[in-house]
Amino acid sequence: MNMKPDCLVCLFNQALRVSKAINCNERCADEILQKIALEISKLSVSQTPPEAAAILYPEISQIVGKEDLYEEKKIESTNKAFEFIDFVKSEINNSPDKIDAALRAAVAGNVIDFATEVMFDIDKEIEKIFHADFAIDDKKLFAQKLKTAKTLLIIGDNAGEHVFDKIMIETIKDIYPDLEVYYAVRGKPIINDITTAEAKAIDLDKVCEIVDSGVDTPGFVYERANEKMKRLYDECDLILAKGMGNFECMEDKKDKRLFFLFKVKCSVVASTIDKNIGDLICLNNI
Repeated sequence: MNMKPDCLVCLFNQALRVSKAINCNERCADEILQKIALEISKLSVSQTPPEAAAILYPEISQIVGKEDLYEEKKIESTNKAFEFIDFVKSEINNSPDKIDAALRAAVAGNVIDFATEVMFDIDKEIEKIFHADFAIDDKKLFAQKLKTAKTLLIIGDNAGEHVFDKIMIETIKDIYPDLEVYYAVRGKPIINDITTAEAKAIDLDKVCEIVDSGVDTPGFVYERANEKMKRLYDECDLILAKGMGNFECMEDKKDKRLFFLFKVKCSVVASTIDKNIGDLICLNNI
C-alpha cells in the first residue's frame, strides 16, 4: 500500500508524539520536527508508510542518542497487557470455539500502537472483543486451514500485543500439538514493534520459535528480510500477519496462505479496504 498525502501528515505527527514520549525539551523537540519535516519533503509516495518510517525514526534516534526510542513504553505496554491474562485465558477456555476466541484476544492487543492517528483504550477493547463483530471475518477459514497445516508463521507487530499472541499460540498448540509455530520479529527497534528482546522477555520462545526477520521497517517487507526469513516465508503452510504495518507492506501479496489480523486505526487503511476506523479485520489475502 503506497503512501497517500495523509500519511505524510501522520508521519510528522508521529515525530511530535515521539518527542513528547521521550520527554524532549523544547530545543530538542524543535530539532526533531525541523529534521523530520525536511526528510518528509524528500519522501516518495511510491513507498509504503512503514518504509518511510524506517527512514525517519533513525533520524530521531541520532538526534537524541537513543536507538530504542520507545523502550520504556514497550515495557509499560507489556506490563499493562499482563493485567488481562487471567481474564483472556478464562474467556478462551469457556468459549465453544477456542480458535476464534484466541484470534479475538490477539487482535485486542493490536490496539497497543504509538504510530497511528487514532488511539484506543485497551481496557475498553478487552471488555468487548469476545463479542464484537468483525467487518471482514475469515477466522473460520483460518481455523479450517489450521487443521491441515504443518507449519504456521506469525509475523508479529507491537510490544504488549505479543502477550496476547503468546496466549493465542498456546491455545493453537493445545489443539494442534504437532504444529510447528514460528514467530517473526523485527530486526532492530522501530517505534514500539517487537524485537527478539521483547519476545524472549515473556518466554515466547518456550511456545514457538522466534525468528529475527532482519526487517528494519514497522511492517514486513520481504525484500528487506534476511535469507532465513525469506526461506521460512516461502515454505510455511500458513501465515498470520498481525497489525496494520504488516498489512500496509503486504496487501499486494495475493496468497491463499496469508491472513491479516488487525484493527483499523487510520483513514488511509480504512479507505483501502472500504471499511471504517475501529473495524476488526481477519482477512485472507487472496
